Amino acid sequence: MLAGSALVLARLAGAQLPADSARADSARTDSLRRVRADSVAARPATALAPVRVTALGGSLSPARVPYAVSLSTPTDAARVRSPIALDDALRAIPGLAVDNRYNIALGERITIRGFGARTQFGVRGVHVDVDGVPATMPDGQTTLSHVDPATVSSSEVLRGPASSLYGNSAGGVVRLRTLSPFELGDDIRLSSTVAERGTVTTRASVSGVSGSWGGEVRASSLDYRGFREHSNARDLRTGAQVVHSAVRDTVRLTVATVDYDADNPGGLTDSASVAAPRSASATNLRYRTGEKGSHRQAGVAWRHATEQWLVDASAWGLGRHLVNPIPQRIIDLQRQAAGGRIAIEHGAPGSAVSLGAGLEHGSQWDDRRSFNSLDGLRGAVQLDQAEDVESNGAFARAAVTVASAIDVLGSVRADRIRFHVNDHLVTPTDPDDGGTRTMSAVSPSLGVSWALAPRYSLYANVATAFETPTTTELANRPDGAGGINPDLAPQHTVSTEAGARAPLGSAGAATIALFDAHIRDALVPYELASAPGRQFYRNASRARQRGIEASASALLPSSVLARVAATVIDARFAATDSAAGLVAGRRIPGVAPFRADASLSAGVGGPLRAELLATVQSRAPADDANSAWAPGFTVVDGDLTLAQRAIGAVAVGASLALSNIFDRRYDTSVVPNAARGRFFEPGPPRTLTVTVELSRHRPRR
Repeated sequence: MLAGSALVLARLAGAQLPADSARADSARTDSLRRVRADSVAARPATALAPVRVTALGGSLSPARVPYAVSLSTPTDAARVRSPIALDDALRAIPGLAVDNRYNIALGERITIRGFGARTQFGVRGVHVDVDGVPATMPDGQTTLSHVDPATVSSSEVLRGPASSLYGNSAGGVVRLRTLSPFELGDDIRLSSTVAERGTVTTRASVSGVSGSWGGEVRASSLDYRGFREHSNARDLRTGAQVVHSAVRDTVRLTVATVDYDADNPGGLTDSASVAAPRSASATNLRYRTGEKGSHRQAGVAWRHATEQWLVDASAWGLGRHLVNPIPQRIIDLQRQAAGGRIAIEHGAPGSAVSLGAGLEHGSQWDDRRSFNSLDGLRGAVQLDQAEDVESNGAFARAAVTVASAIDVLGSVRADRIRFHVNDHLVTPTDPDDGGTRTMSAVSPSLGVSWALAPRYSLYANVATAFETPTTTELANRPDGAGGINPDLAPQHTVSTEAGARAPLGSAGAATIALFDAHIRDALVPYELASAPGRQFYRNASRARQRGIEASASALLPSSVLARVAATVIDARFAATDSAAGLVAGRRIPGVAPFRADASLSAGVGGPLRAELLATVQSRAPADDANSAWAPGFTVVDGDLTLAQRAIGAVAVGASLALSNIFDRRYDTSVVPNAARGRFFEPGPPRTLTVTVELSRHRPRR
């Protein structure tokens, strides 16, 4: 308990896992290894190197960053509480919501200040990268099927528009880091998680460290038994990494694969959601909807740091194949993509000015075919086309200390994204729908922070973002034609923000931020009654997302750690578009006006630690007319964790998690503007999950 309390205190005081600072790599390696050993042997924990923010370029102190940035390290219990989504790994971050849809065919929905709410599957409007490799493709689409939540070591979330650094679809940024060999040490690990209804997750990994080199190989298997009809899934993930960590250079090579087969139960009407929340949509059952796919990717990231120069470079490539039966159609998509990024920064120690610049390129090649669905079997070909996307961006940033306590950070980026389609299905009755569209944007941002005292600061910024439609959204045309939708425009955002940070007690922290985002040509999803389950898109001329978010953490008496994060958001259409059926003043569907996450955790004796978590969400609109709403809810979860204890040469750990303790009926997410009122995706009832982990840890000599 002493070690756990010391580690919690260090984290609250700002001594969390450092971000990518190469200058601290040697200290990081030793400190992480000592902390890991201490958790087993119950020796006093060692404080880690100071945390740094890297999402804005360079390496900045959180207290002097003029933007809303959250850094989080999930607990061991959080990594296994929900084996199918990132909701626990990204819990209690203000402004951010992760809807675990308990539907592996669709994946989780991640929203930041309302950006990303439009997605039917995957993630839109939020840029995500994992270990320096983008999960967001050049067209703005993000898939996270290759990420095992149990491997997430830390996250860095930039809340608010960030296209000035990350380009397309950066209404917010999530940077995930997975456990590195230097955190795992020389280790062989096996774990098994069993949940009610027969869901079983098995994980195995082998890691080792030799001098400045480390490596790991891992695999996990999930057999998911969903609580809803037609929601089962299986997946197999594998991964490997090699890390070289020296004084000036850090190189990380990663490989990840996944093969999966998942059913999709679809959304339910209000009456069905209440009367039969375990049921599936009759339409989805008829057409056997779901997704079967494979994903292979590799990436390398390099950071070189001297006293005056910092170089970040990365390159990546992937291949993906999926077969996606949806109502009335079966989609067969082959995708290849590759890209690279380099950023260089110069700033001498103690210098009042640091300058940086960079280039980024991404290419994406899709072969898309669409067939008529004969109750889940392939019929005639309806679409056959090759889609190419080429994205190029150039960016620059400058950080200036204008006084001892005032910092200014400015950045600008120019992007050009070219979409090209070759139509392979041309007949006398089906003309050539091929063509080219180019979308470009210049995205500036400017922020200023004022450090009133150590750990006290005020900040303000003006930031911009743009978001192109994805290839899937451009290809889905209500008139049934292929090619590229000529009427769908990219979305543009200008946001203003002001915030403050302050200590809370001797070891806690509190933050607050007010934001106001004005959106032009907002991308809005809708469905047609003749094609339920298939989403099309239109632009709303103007929309507005404004609100307030706050968080607080504190170490209470008896080493009880308390955390809370809350967001109030007013997301509305700001203009009436009669042709699209949009009315000024109505709320944007899928964005809940209020959400809060709170947790209490404490040692309960010896190696046992307990945690109680609660999520409170207001009712949320489900359609543009605001005629249907998902009810508000409060869901309480709890877990009891047994820290690893050495039994001979083997260390044993375990956890017991109880989700939805009070067995509340709630909708975990909504499908905006779903046809025939099928808006609601029910969340699971009370669920017990048990995890046992074995490892053979061999300390380095």
